[in-house]
Amino acid sequence: MIRAALVLLLGATPAAAQEADVTCAALWLGYADFARVSAYLDIGDADRQAARHRAMAIRAGLSPKDADRQIDAQRGGMFLLVRATVEDDDPLSRQLFERQMQLCAG
Repeated sequence: MIRAALVLLLGATPAAAQEADVTCAALWLGYADFARVSAYLDIGDADRQAARHRAMAIRAGLSPKDADRQIDAQRGGMFLLVRATVEDDDPLSRQLFERQMQLCAG
């Protein structure tokens, strides 16, 4: 249901579904990257969630190479978003992070 809402927000095309899943994979990987260097977060199932969203982007028609390239392009920014949320307690970052996590959960 949440994935469907994300697709609706981005547009109901296969490309929109690919983009949503790429963004979610990058978010989960950025979260995991930050959790590895932070005393505040636990990685939990972040790597599994990232792999699941990557696989969904590929099933929606994106090649594995393109999926990895697009995920890598966003991963660093997602790391910074998580860091700004946790360490800097930045209100705008927190809003963006929480909204994105709702879209990418489960």
